[in-house]
Amino acid sequence: MSGYAYMLRYALQPGHGEEERIQALIDFCRKARIDDVMFFINPLNLNHGTIEETKPWMDAIARAQVLLEPMGVRTSINPLNSLLHDDVDNTPQEGHNFHKMVDPYGNSSSVVVCPLCPEWRSYITEMYAYYATLHPYSLWVEDDFRFHNHAPLSWGGCFCEEHLREFAKQAGTETMEREAFVQGLLAPGDPHAYRRIWLDTCRQTIIDLAAEIGEAVHRVSPETRIGLMTSDPSTHAAEARDWKGLFEAFDGSQSAIIRPHLPAYGETSGIQYAWNFNAVSRLTAAFIPAHTEMYPELENVPYTSYSKSQTFQKYQVETSLLLGSRGVTLNIIDMVGNGMYPQEQHDRWLNEEKDFLEAVASMDLHVQDQAGVQVLVNETSAYTLQTSKKSSASMEGLYPKETFWSSLLSAYGIANSYAVEWPQRQGVVALSGQVLRNYDEAKIRELFASHCVLLEGDAVYTLYEMGLGSLCGITQASWRQGLSYEKISNGREYTGMQEARMRPYLGLGTCLDIQYEQEAATVISQIYNARGDRVCTGMTVVGERIFILPYPGDGAMQNPIRRAVIQEVLQSFSEQPTLMITSYSSHVAVYDFQSSDRHTIAVVNNSLDEVEAIELSGEGLRGEWLAYSRLEPQGKEVVFSSNIVNSVESVESVDSVDRVKIVKSVSSVDKRFLVEGSIPALSMRVFHRRLDQ
Repeated sequence: MSGYAYMLRYALQPGHGEEERIQALIDFCRKARIDDVMFFINPLNLNHGTIEETKPWMDAIARAQVLLEPMGVRTSINPLNSLLHDDVDNTPQEGHNFHKMVDPYGNSSSVVVCPLCPEWRSYITEMYAYYATLHPYSLWVEDDFRFHNHAPLSWGGCFCEEHLREFAKQAGTETMEREAFVQGLLAPGDPHAYRRIWLDTCRQTIIDLAAEIGEAVHRVSPETRIGLMTSDPSTHAAEARDWKGLFEAFDGSQSAIIRPHLPAYGETSGIQYAWNFNAVSRLTAAFIPAHTEMYPELENVPYTSYSKSQTFQKYQVETSLLLGSRGVTLNIIDMVGNGMYPQEQHDRWLNEEKDFLEAVASMDLHVQDQAGVQVLVNETSAYTLQTSKKSSASMEGLYPKETFWSSLLSAYGIANSYAVEWPQRQGVVALSGQVLRNYDEAKIRELFASHCVLLEGDAVYTLYEMGLGSLCGITQASWRQGLSYEKISNGREYTGMQEARMRPYLGLGTCLDIQYEQEAATVISQIYNARGDRVCTGMTVVGERIFILPYPGDGAMQNPIRRAVIQEVLQSFSEQPTLMITSYSSHVAVYDFQSSDRHTIAVVNNSLDEVEAIELSGEGLRGEWLAYSRLEPQGKEVVFSSNIVNSVESVESVDSVDRVKIVKSVSSVDKRFLVEGSIPALSMRVFHRRLDQ
């Protein structure tokens, strides 16, 4: 395959203009520079198909395979069904006496199976062995390979009788009632013993299944690669997905590959897409084993330009490179067997994009090489997080919320990366949700002693509940309602305004009322109600090393004033400041990849406004670079210039209400470099240089 592979998902329906469809496919592959065709197996039948039903599809794929391989186009197979996605008015096939999945409330699916069912496990391994007889390049396991999201079940399963017997065995009891087990699993406060039983069982079951499928495939076709499609990692956490263990289980003589979810099946705003891309797709890339080959999924529903514009599709494909991807899977052609819609002209834009994609892919980007603020996450957080009375009402209460800072910092033009389990380097670490519950007191104290730290409200409250609020100078913390607006109170001017104000949404918001030790905190802002009465302290800096944003992590924080505050704080935290865009460009993100022999900076315009030029602040920006974009796929020499150094003196006073220190000005030294050249709406520009030349 080429340096950046186009993997086209395609439905070749037997007997439905088959020969015509094959010829059109061959022509499209040539024009669009397709590297691999992932053939569906009977995509309109979302049921447990038999070998007899599958054979005509396999025969059609074999006929296409003979014609595609001389062109250098690989053949892959993409069955849609393992456990099944949902009932969709299905009934079991004759002879399929599979145990059905049961949800937390005792509702049973009509066709979705319990993954412990021995008859189904025998069936699914037989099917995958049969698919492998064509020796495809890759053979895919779809994202129904999970416990959650099997409509019409509530959340998913499985809480069937066989599972309840297994839960009882692990709990050391003779029987286990479903209601009692679910109540324990979701119980508020410290995790109940049933939580670990549930998570351990789910974790091991999926790994065992992956090993059985991988063994069945590689017994027939050792060279075939197993591919896995994934969903939102926070949802997978509620069933304790072991990313490394899962890929090792699939891995036979050929390593497994992954198709992570790109969070937009239909066109949305680039602003919303970027927030979710950083929270979902980038987190997936961080969790999987290092250097796993990745082919993210571009999926359009209903597979025409009525779903997505070509501009938005280009934007998705380009930004998928930030995951370290080596290609993309293209679900851009309908699954009902019509084949190509000539007027859609997918071949044209795919052909035009290919040179740029291959150029960036050749830079060998890896998420492990990303620099910037380290956002701490942990794949096992569902074991440790505490549910509240409200969140214990459903399985969604087990979803970690640890990605807030990655999305926010990216929206603010601040480079960041995920730190899985523990920071891998010095610098700034960002904490959100209940991620700190994964660590003991000694580790947490080590974290605060050796790093500058950003915390949002949930992380602060978690620290306080763990009895470690003193690390942030906190004596008390409680949630408050009634926030109307926040006002800058440190005497500093942000975005050209004195005493600038910010407002949450259109109504009253929630904030964490934090009481600090005397003179422990440098107050940046104060929070007020609708009557103009002070509610509590807003943003603060503690000990010149800790920044606190006293709100629960969500998307309400995007504001130019807050952006200026956070950028100023980060610049004051380090002599080698984090790479960031200091010129005002809303929703323009920067990603920083650094390895021993190369440095790559990607700037993404997630807005619909063209950006004429940007100013970058950070280290290691001097010298000559090559700039790449869809308009400059071969690279263009550029020089980062116009170094600016600013210094501002600080003046301190004491707030008369809280007796906390207020800094009216913050000392800073900025090393800023002007980067000329425009970045069109919904596009990416990449700057690259070799350090060994």
